[in-house]
Amino acid sequence: MVVKMIGAPLVIAALQQATLTGMVRDSVDLQPIAFAQVTATAAADGATPVRGVADQYGAFFIPGLPSSSEIRVVVRAAGHTPWQRSYEEVPSDPIRVLLERAPIALQSLEVTGNRGGDPIALSRDAFVFDSVLIRSLPPILESDVLRATVASPSASAPSDYSSVPFIRGGASAGTPVMLDGVRLFNAVHLGGFVSAVNAEVVERASLLAGSGGDGLVVGSLSGAIDIATRDGSRERRRVSGSLGVGSSRLALEGPIGDNVSYLLDGRRTYIGAFTTQLEKYHVVEDDFPYYFQDVHSKLTFDLGGVRRLSVSGYASTEDLTTYDATETLALGMQATNIAFSGHFRGRLGASGIVDATVGYSRFANDLEFLGSPDRSGNGEEGDTADIPREILLYGEGSMEEARADLRLTWRAKVAAITVGAQAIRFVSDHDYDATAVLDWDNDTYFAPLSLRRSHLRLASYASADIDLTGGYQARTGARADHFNGFATTVGPFAELGYAGDWWSARISASQSYQELASVRNEEALTSSFLAYDILVPVTKGPMPRNTEASIGWQGTVARLRIRVDAYARWLANLRLPDPGRKPLTSIVMGDPNDWYLSEGKARGLESSWSWHSETGVALLGSYRWATVSRRVGAEGEVDGPTFGEVYWPRFHRNHELELGASYRRGASLWSVRYSLRSGQPVTPSRAIAPFQEQGWDGEVQLLSLGGSYNSATLPFYRRIDLGWRYESDIRWFGGGSVSPYVSVANLLNSPNVVGWVVQRGWYSANVERVYMRQLPMLPFAGVEFRF
Repeated sequence: MVVKMIGAPLVIAALQQATLTGMVRDSVDLQPIAFAQVTATAAADGATPVRGVADQYGAFFIPGLPSSSEIRVVVRAAGHTPWQRSYEEVPSDPIRVLLERAPIALQSLEVTGNRGGDPIALSRDAFVFDSVLIRSLPPILESDVLRATVASPSASAPSDYSSVPFIRGGASAGTPVMLDGVRLFNAVHLGGFVSAVNAEVVERASLLAGSGGDGLVVGSLSGAIDIATRDGSRERRRVSGSLGVGSSRLALEGPIGDNVSYLLDGRRTYIGAFTTQLEKYHVVEDDFPYYFQDVHSKLTFDLGGVRRLSVSGYASTEDLTTYDATETLALGMQATNIAFSGHFRGRLGASGIVDATVGYSRFANDLEFLGSPDRSGNGEEGDTADIPREILLYGEGSMEEARADLRLTWRAKVAAITVGAQAIRFVSDHDYDATAVLDWDNDTYFAPLSLRRSHLRLASYASADIDLTGGYQARTGARADHFNGFATTVGPFAELGYAGDWWSARISASQSYQELASVRNEEALTSSFLAYDILVPVTKGPMPRNTEASIGWQGTVARLRIRVDAYARWLANLRLPDPGRKPLTSIVMGDPNDWYLSEGKARGLESSWSWHSETGVALLGSYRWATVSRRVGAEGEVDGPTFGEVYWPRFHRNHELELGASYRRGASLWSVRYSLRSGQPVTPSRAIAPFQEQGWDGEVQLLSLGGSYNSATLPFYRRIDLGWRYESDIRWFGGGSVSPYVSVANLLNSPNVVGWVVQRGWYSANVERVYMRQLPMLPFAGVEFRF
């Protein structure tokens, strides 16, 4: 009887409640607007407002509203004026919210907690970089989505030549780049200098610093970079693009009927032709015969309400073929990259959503490095070198992944529950070899690699986001992985948070696993110039594991937003080679299954802030202190020069400060970016000794005698980038805009370095230590257009 007395009112109350659903779009091009703030308030006196947030596709669910009461709905989003409507009762069908763009005078700021351009305002789990912020940073060659992520304190760039960041002391192979739900292998061009994804089509890029929360879907060691492309315009057909000194791009988009949109964009560089002209006028010593081209397409079908279907594809090629008669070297490198994905979203009951994603990606490359082991002359001026006659390094390889992901999300009044399942099949096929000439340091410079492996990973995950009383919130979940053949793992996640009127705090812990390891040795100096990761699955346990804990605080006072995070990370069962005592000739490439079980640690304190004024000035900054270490093998064991010792990895910096500022006045936008970083670790040189080795035609070689591995640091890093763009409206082709831009990288030509080598002059006996420079001062210019 007691059960009936209690249960009956609960059932009646549930039947009297309704769920408000809807889609938030831009009123001009009808693009979905992610992360819009939705508030629904019943008309009854004293009714408590119910709040929700639109997801990445602009859909929102507000459960727990009285079904027969008048409600008032208010929607706010970055860069748009607030929208509000009143309804006599909760609509049974999804409502359509069209937000008008805020006037230009109100969008003069580029970073703020209430509109576009603020990476710390939209997500607890990620730093979100939208198109506003990406375009406001000074471009290097062109606007770059991966380089923009370094504005986050969680991301650390290994060098100016690589746009792929390291996340909180993790390995690059542990941070996948996802493009519309599918993994994009080696999402870079030019060795890592340029992102492979055209910034013109990017809606936002989310940098996930940890493995909990939204990171449960990924299942990686050190977060992820999730890139979402925008839909094509639903307003009218448009043409946009740019012309720059080293590249050009073009995009076509528009509607097909009432419910379909398309987007097609392509990009092509002419770096080879550009540097040939610079060489002709003696601006540079040698040309650089390289190019890349890529194309992306997307079809989006609106199926009514929150239902939608999208299909996207990406393909790219790049080629470098160079011959240097002076150094008797020739290099040929070709690479292709493709990725396809399909995503379906449907309604599941009154307050549920089902998301289904399938995808396929493949990266393939072909490499040939030729050279001559000796010179035909004596090093005197006028002597010519032999034509390259010996293959030093050659091979080809590929990686491919096919995946399917099904995710269900239910939203109740006090909780949101997500469950999902994944199936991922990875195939690697690599065959690389080298001649004895390249096997320096007793065959440790390059290890031949010949393998073909496939691996199936089955996973399920679940999480619950629960609203507790008194402003407290709890999140919990877990991911279970079955690595076919040798391991089953479970990675839990838990978080407790509090949200006040102007501040919030959280503490969390999580664990994750992955089966992929890279054949690239990140301690080799070449890793600062080449960011390509060739991945293979480990063949036996234990699985690489990440365990992390973090505590964070975030607050907003007037126009200032501040976020502070402290974290600790423990990496176990990594596959690493012994770095040895010669970092310049340490192994560059090898099978990680032949390397040692290793571990790593990282801890740090991160802070980021954003501020804006009504006069058009905006500031964005971040600072990070961190310490990172690696240990190859078990402590006390001896199987190499540094086996069992703890060392700092080469890519790490203890301190990093990033400052960005922009000022908009009328149609002009000025932007500046300042970076100040401590030096990277380096093995100190104690002395330089000559020696003679058999097989080198009697030539005397130089050997640098070093101290403890990575026990010294390079000089500190400092760089200022400056950018300017001007947007003017035109009436050509039905109206549009043209925006010329100019930027200068390393404005003060600061002599930043990435390492050093020992050199002896060919025309003298002088021996010296020569620092390897990072980017010198480089100007870039171009014009963007949109019709």
